[in-house]
Amino acid sequence: MINSDFFIFASPLIAGFTSSALKKITDRFIVLLHPYIELRNGENHHRKRYKNYPNFGLFLEKEIDTDSEDLKIINDIYDRFALNFHCKMQYIKYIDQHKVEEIVYETCNI
Repeated sequence: MINSDFFIFASPLIAGFTSSALKKITDRFIVLLHPYIELRNGENHHRKRYKNYPNFGLFLEKEIDTDSEDLKIINDIYDRFALNFHCKMQYIKYIDQHKVEEIVYETCNI
């Protein structure tokens, strides 16, 4: 992952948030950062361990009852993930349930 330029996360939304599998993956990225903390923009963040970190995008399958508050929370969480990991979230795409063709279309147009 650290040697890539870009990667994509994909997950269904479950109970208003990403799957536990995606949460586990993002939690395990912490080893890619230095254990020491630095002050950036008035906040404490991990220092870089590597020179470059890849940017990322998200494909998330909405639930029937997904609302705007769920989407805002998810956006905020992954914005914070990008900030801590010295990278950029280039996009987040929400796909309606069972619309696999939308994912294929979006992937081809990155």
